[in-house]
Amino acid sequence: MVVVYRDKRGVEYESVPLPSHEVTDAVPLDAHVVSKRVVRKPVPMYEGTEGVELASVPRSQRRNWTDEQWGAYEEHRRLDTERSKGDPPVAAVVVVRSERDSFTGPV
Repeated sequence: MVVVYRDKRGVEYESVPLPSHEVTDAVPLDAHVVSKRVVRKPVPMYEGTEGVELASVPRSQRRNWTDEQWGAYEEHRRLDTERSKGDPPVAAVVVVRSERDSFTGPV
């Protein structure tokens, strides 16, 4: 039984017998995947009260936190902002030049 497929451009394709005598459906060469579901690996719920760890867990888990976890998280945020208040602003610049772009004249 030969099955003929016609795409929207009018090109016809036939199913092809394989060496194992199975039949596969012909697919146009320009076919592509329209969408692909991305399955994310589930992140286990963090049960501890360490502020640094609580700051790094996904935000979607915050609705399930206990009062102790919220207290530890808020304390971590408060201590972190207090610690960073006294620090002067820090900036860094890295300039990379190749040999042919570098200036060779007097400075």
